[in-house]
Amino acid sequence: MFFNDSTKWAWELDVVYRRQSELGESNFWEHPLRYSVRPWIAYQFTKMTRVSLNPIGIFHSAPRFPLESDLDRPFERELRTTLQINNYAYYGRFNFTHRLRFESRWRGIDNPDGVRHNFRFRYRIRLRTPLNTDYFYKNNTLYISNYHEVHVEFGRDYGTNYFSQTRNFVGLGYRFWDWTRVELGYLYQINTRANNSQIDISQGLMFYLFLDILSRNQRKYKYSF
Repeated sequence: MFFNDSTKWAWELDVVYRRQSELGESNFWEHPLRYSVRPWIAYQFTKMTRVSLNPIGIFHSAPRFPLESDLDRPFERELRTTLQINNYAYYGRFNFTHRLRFESRWRGIDNPDGVRHNFRFRYRIRLRTPLNTDYFYKNNTLYISNYHEVHVEFGRDYGTNYFSQTRNFVGLGYRFWDWTRVELGYLYQINTRANNSQIDISQGLMFYLFLDILSRNQRKYKYSF
């Protein structure tokens, strides 16, 4: 949300909560997977470009359970600082977003053996296609959403599986109240293990709730692309 009607400065907040199934089971809500909170300070440079900084975010992550050897792995607590750039592009009714994230990660902050630090670069391309209107920012718009994201990690305390994961999402979204929208879809995620020879697959339902600062200030910035 913008701080007021006469500034391009804004604040953002993302909260993530995920669950997972036990090894060999199908109840995807049985065990915790991830809880994170990240506050952001943002600046809207142009109608198409926004830069955001998360000074510090907290993450609580459970191990995924693709192998029996993972069942005894502990939770990991992490602090993360993130610089993010969003750039928007329109081709007719198609709404593209390019998102770049550069993260500094302090993993295992309560580990008696010490904190492990590394960097991660993430690139995501997202496409949102309206179904019942010709413009993504119109109220009561039903749309298809899909994105693809690649993660590249490196650093002194990191291994050699630099292309650590990719995420692929497809879902259905609906905009209401002019500036609020929800999405429900399916996520397919590929993780590369440290030995570079094993790959883990994570998949399941994802639900998103967005309070969209661009839509909230549509009149001010005249988003008539």
